[in-house]
Order: sequence, then structure tokens, then C-alpha cells
Amino acid sequence: MATAFEAFVSPLCWQQVSLLLDTVQYFEDAPKLLSLPQEQGPSVPVPITADTLKVMLGCLDEQDAFSRKSFALSWEDGEQAGNGVLVVGMPGGDSVRQPADLSLFSPV
Repeated sequence: MATAFEAFVSPLCWQQVSLLLDTVQYFEDAPKLLSLPQEQGPSVPVPITADTLKVMLGCLDEQDAFSRKSFALSWEDGEQAGNGVLVVGMPGGDSVRQPADLSLFSPV
């Protein structure tokens, strides 16, 4: 299977991540591919969960809700087709590795 998406950097602010988290929680029983903006180019559909978004939100300041920070997103293919790991590089240098089965996610 082809890679779910090419690695990219997404500049996001607290308000955006908070809204994305609300969306994921609303569709909790039917996970969705969320379109995240790139620094350049069209938005990219990403299989992201509430737990990952909560970690991302923790890197941002609600008091400065519109200040953007860069998150590096990449996909590592798993051994089975459609399975892999979403890797999110946080602004502070840490990263989150989120296993994902693409068949469980549908477009918004």
C-alpha cells in the first residue's frame, strides 16, 4: 500500500487544535480523517485521535489562542496494508507515536 501521506509541517494554534479535538470527540464512534493545514500546499487528511490532539493542545497556550506553533507529521507504514503509525513531532522536540488502522477512519 502507498504511504497514507507524505511528511509535512502543520502550523496550528490553540483554537484550531481545540476545534479539531471537539470534532474528533463528536465522531468518537466513527473516526474521521481530519484535514490539517500544511505550511505550503493543500490540507492533508490525517488519521488522528483525541489522545494525540490532547497532547498537541498541551503544547499550546490558551491565553495566546491564535499564536501558531509547528507540528511535524509523518506516517510509518505497518506490516499489514492500511496499518501504521502516525508520528507527530511536537514544537518542544518530543513526539507522539499513534498506531492507526486506516480502514477505521473515513473522510469528514
